[in-house]
Amino acid sequence: MTLLDEQRITELLRSAPVPEPGVDVGRAIRDGRRRRQRRRVSGAAAATVLAGLGVVGTVQFGGVAREPDPATPALAASPTVSTSTAPAASLTCEASWLPQPIRGPVAVAIGVDPTGRHIVGEIGTGNEDGRVVLWTDGQATVLPAAARHGAAVNAGGYVIGTNGDGTGWVYRNGALRLLATPPGYDAVLVHAVNGRGDIAGTARGANDSHHAVLWSVNHPQEYRLIGQPGSTATGITEDGTVVGTMGQLPYRWTPQGTGKALALPDGYPHASVDSAHGNWAVGMVPGADKGGAVQMLPVRWDLTTGAVSLLPFPGAAGIAGNGDVLVGDGAPLVVSPDGTSRRLPGRPDVRATEAGTYTANGISDDGLTVVGAVYENQGYRPLVWRCT
Repeated sequence: MTLLDEQRITELLRSAPVPEPGVDVGRAIRDGRRRRQRRRVSGAAAATVLAGLGVVGTVQFGGVAREPDPATPALAASPTVSTSTAPAASLTCEASWLPQPIRGPVAVAIGVDPTGRHIVGEIGTGNEDGRVVLWTDGQATVLPAAARHGAAVNAGGYVIGTNGDGTGWVYRNGALRLLATPPGYDAVLVHAVNGRGDIAGTARGANDSHHAVLWSVNHPQEYRLIGQPGSTATGITEDGTVVGTMGQLPYRWTPQGTGKALALPDGYPHASVDSAHGNWAVGMVPGADKGGAVQMLPVRWDLTTGAVSLLPFPGAAGIAGNGDVLVGDGAPLVVSPDGTSRRLPGRPDVRATEAGTYTANGISDDGLTVVGAVYENQGYRPLVWRCT
């Protein structure tokens, strides 16, 4: 990883909300990236804002959409995983704009449900005033103003998020309802929702206390604490398996609540888990500290076998139910478990080609739908890639 990459990591960490101590550092980086996407930016510095961790090398996005590059640029070294330069066979991907029902120079798609039908995002000025938007089959709905900072959407179109005051919420069938904050805690941070309506998140309180929590879309004022104090929940699969951390260890809990630590890559004593889909989870491990900047390295877990692998990328934005990893910064890339990869093409009407022009933030379970944003002309526009 280059010195520039390390500086970008430092910027992301500085712009992120302060994470729970010793846990969830990967989530803090992603939250920092999203906060930076919402900020007002101008001039040449804007190209750097979405560069994030940036894949080494450049991809020309001008002109018509094209097939994936026959060769993948050099990526961060990994001792355990290699990536083939062969593109995914017989797949053609196309980027399309998402409609913007309200005006705002900062409009981004944040996440997509497992089926690829529902997309959640935000539109605003970049001054923490973003309105949450739900796109279903391409049709946009603006959520009530009381809902801020959407986090995820499930296959039923139910959206979850956390307001700036630490209040969790769920939007379902046109109605907004608040989630209960467990007694003894001041705020919650919700992260994921599955097709059954189970919501996973973390309650936070005084003296850096925190505890993993489950809610239900059907009964948002009811909750269940999982694990022990000091736990966090950052993802939940369709069968109800929860992933997160316990202390500084990556953790998983069965639908019945039985917890077990996930494996750590050799030589790494700590890790965080960002999300889980299908039988896969993705997270981060802290690497070397160079000049005060921590080198964060992405990892992937196979929840069926328990195997863990360091990934040869500077960052991972998400994981699909089939194990595809989304590398979201710079020139978005989808990498399958067998190491084959495909670049996501640009829009023919976007002339900017700088690293960071495109970002990708979410991927469907089959890996064929990816959502994100484009930065051009001092503004962000939401888009969706669909592959067939």
